[in-house]
Amino acid sequence: MANFNVHLNTAIITTGLGSATLLSAEHIDLNSALWLWFLGTMGGLLPDIDSDNSTSLDMIFNLFALSAVLIVLSFLTTNLLIQISFIEIILLPLIVYCFMRYILRPIFEKITVHRGSCHSLFFLLFSALLTTQITWQLNEQETLTSATFAWLSGGFILFGGLVHLLLDEMYSVDLSNIRIKRSFGTALKLADFNNKLLTLITIIAIAGLVYIAPPTNEVIIALSDWSKFKLYALNFTV
Repeated sequence: MANFNVHLNTAIITTGLGSATLLSAEHIDLNSALWLWFLGTMGGLLPDIDSDNSTSLDMIFNLFALSAVLIVLSFLTTNLLIQISFIEIILLPLIVYCFMRYILRPIFEKITVHRGSCHSLFFLLFSALLTTQITWQLNEQETLTSATFAWLSGGFILFGGLVHLLLDEMYSVDLSNIRIKRSFGTALKLADFNNKLLTLITIIAIAGLVYIAPPTNEVIIALSDWSKFKLYALNFTV
């Protein structure tokens, strides 16, 4: 199994290249590229949210708490700024952070098992669709740009998560001794069928998120145009 630093660095490199590619093709602007890079990095750590390692868990939940605070702040400043006071703008994100850090985390630690449901394709798909829906709801839903950005946000969560699972499986193969470790197959799996109830709930949630998901036809057309893609090469002189 790959360690935390390997997952973090690989996620940073791969999703950074992905966002840079979209930026070069002028599908997104610089701010969007940085946000997608951040989401992809989070996706690269996401499966280890069920980790027993306190360092990994601290980092991941701190990132999630920060994201939740940013979402709340974005909603407050764009929708409710006239109706609430300055104190409430500070207090509400603080409440969200404390809830994520000191209530949701202990519950999550209790009900999850490492390399269980969180190390599965169903969990990644659910997380990606949920991210897509949240991004879609927080932006102007009638615009094509908003739908494209929403799907890209979910896509980068999925991309980062897949990189994580692939790394875990690669580290389950000991090439020096030409053998496969017992952990092989525990990361990149469709679902954790040992927990049938949670798997069923995940499938239902995925179906619901697909039903209310943003439109895709225009997004596919927009992202299929790579005529503006520019590959920048470094020129070295001796």
